[in-house]
Amino acid sequence: MAGCAGGHYQTGPMTSETLQQGVASWYGPSFHGNPTANGEPYDMWALTAAHRTLPFGTWVLVQSVDAGKSVTVRINDRGPFIRGRIIDLSYGAARELAMIGKGTENVVLTILDSPNPGYSDHLSNGRSDGYWVQVGSFTTLSQAVSLQEQLANRYPNIRLKTVDLPSGQWHRVQVGTFTSQAKAKTVATELEKQFDLDPLLIQGN
Repeated sequence: MAGCAGGHYQTGPMTSETLQQGVASWYGPSFHGNPTANGEPYDMWALTAAHRTLPFGTWVLVQSVDAGKSVTVRINDRGPFIRGRIIDLSYGAARELAMIGKGTENVVLTILDSPNPGYSDHLSNGRSDGYWVQVGSFTTLSQAVSLQEQLANRYPNIRLKTVDLPSGQWHRVQVGTFTSQAKAKTVATELEKQFDLDPLLIQGN
């Protein structure tokens, strides 16, 4: 694990907020032209999506964990209503991820722009005045997801943050959130010893 985490750290402003990881599904022709939850007609070819709670008008980057494909969608509907699924993509968006035949895809959602700037912080349980322990930063999303899954049972409040830098896109794995620097340092020391990681303290979101 140290080989994955070491040498991948990047510093710089956090420009986007990774919100959720889970299963995406899609809906298509039978709904084409019907009104969506925000009142506009559903266009199966437009890059839109349904989410249970995100504000309408939120732009979300949807990245396939396995295929490495991505698509940017605008939230204009509510759903999905099947347990275990986190987003319903339009037919056009699902085509971009090459998931039409499979029906579902394991994805990571990242908020790019939202009518409510504080919404992503609320959903990620972040605190603007708290501390996070960054345990890895990767250019490959699957590596970041793998590390997140390894630590999730021990540290339930663990998140992915995707950052666009001149050197490319980086996926940061962070454990938190802690109200004091001392507590964050204690957890960082624990992670370093038990998982052979090289943690970095991050203040704020």
